[in-house]
Amino acid sequence: MGVYDIDASFLQSPAKDFGWHDPGFIHTAIMTQLKPSTTYSYKYGSEKVGWSEETTFRTPPAAGDETDFSFIAFGDMGKAPLDSSSAEHYIQPGSISVVEAMKEEVERGEIDGVFHIGDISYATGFLVEWDFFLHLINPIASRLPYMTAIGNHERDYLQSTSVYTFPDSGGECGVPYETYLQMPISGKDQPWYSIEMASIHFTIISTEHDFTINSPQYEWMKNDMASVDRSRTPWLIFAGHRPMYSSISGSLLIPSVDPSFVAAVEPLLLQNKVDLVLFGHVHSYERTCSIFNSICKGMPLKDINGIDTYDHNNYTAPLHAVIGMAGFTLDQFPLLGIESWSLSRVSKFGYLRGHATKEKLSFEVSILYLRILKRSI
Repeated sequence: MGVYDIDASFLQSPAKDFGWHDPGFIHTAIMTQLKPSTTYSYKYGSEKVGWSEETTFRTPPAAGDETDFSFIAFGDMGKAPLDSSSAEHYIQPGSISVVEAMKEEVERGEIDGVFHIGDISYATGFLVEWDFFLHLINPIASRLPYMTAIGNHERDYLQSTSVYTFPDSGGECGVPYETYLQMPISGKDQPWYSIEMASIHFTIISTEHDFTINSPQYEWMKNDMASVDRSRTPWLIFAGHRPMYSSISGSLLIPSVDPSFVAAVEPLLLQNKVDLVLFGHVHSYERTCSIFNSICKGMPLKDINGIDTYDHNNYTAPLHAVIGMAGFTLDQFPLLGIESWSLSRVSKFGYLRGHATKEKLSFEVSILYLRILKRSI
């Protein structure tokens, strides 16, 4: 068991001064020898201070397990007060409805894991708001693996080592993120990792750290994806925060897509036959064809139910989905100029729900309580 405090020496303003909130001690315990696909119950506390309510969680299926596997993925959530207060400086009311919808699926036992790919709490330097966010997701994160990727609003700041030097993190520089959400990362301030559940290998990267050829992260990405045993985990999903494709261009100063990221990393996706690429950052849902170098390499066929379907045995290129619609104010698509590679667009709050067996990977998009099936592989 470990006891931690946030290292304020790495913070910048406002996180280090008028946004500072002493979180007290953060107690972390790592459970070992857990069996896959098993339900456990636990309490925390002591006789002196009292005990929490009993919490139940379920471990995910082991890598290579042939059982069905279901997961939720999204980006750009944030938080909003659960009462009528307005203490927070950066409120995302859509997050409450999205969390409630996900909570219902979790309580029905339909989900095995959750992936939140960047722009987590939007505390942006006002550290007490991490407490608000963690309270919001507690009914989900206490019961399932809640895996995350870092985004610009967790890491970026002026004169930092981020790829992008906008003050998006409010001086947090990734410190609260790595303190509160301890992933199986490569090392301190190296927030990339991979994890395998059932038939899927997930490669999770940081779009905010150096991704150029020969950088530590690039070499890790290359080696990680090349080492996947597709007989054990036939599906390879790649996830990070900033997208490679988006019909919402952003601004001249802050474009949605960085061509240097695409140029460096996209060839790795094709070389390693990545099946599905998940990004956030743009606050909407968008799905592409099987795409490489802005060219559709494969288009779906409709099955008997009208669902877009791709033949995995005839692999052409990865499919990309932007899923940054989990709570932050939505971005709107342009009325004109949509490229042919963009096959589906929805500007509403929601999240992606994936399902995998060893034979098929499929996903649908839940728009709050309206579930719309989008694509099957």
